Amino acid sequence: MQFQKGQSGNPGGMPKGTAELKELARAASPKAIAKMIELIGHEDARVALAASEAVLSRGCGKPVQGVEVTGEGGGPVVFQTIYEK
Repeated sequence: MQFQKGQSGNPGGMPKGTAELKELARAASPKAIAKMIELIGHEDARVALAASEAVLSRGCGKPVQGVEVTGEGGGPVVFQTIYEK
């Protein structure tokens, strides 16, 4: 479905609580990051690993995962369009 020029697909706009929630999260972010950094030295290796991954994903972004798509026998992918009456 296409909208008329100048017509919004979301006439009510963003829900009011969303902006407020984002502001609260942003205000708590420095404390949350400091806690994650503190947990990197935790004695439980699982906690330390989770904290390390959380800090790295926020600071460097999550690693890109490559996906290779091949067809049958490693050949090219073949697309077929089927028309039904």
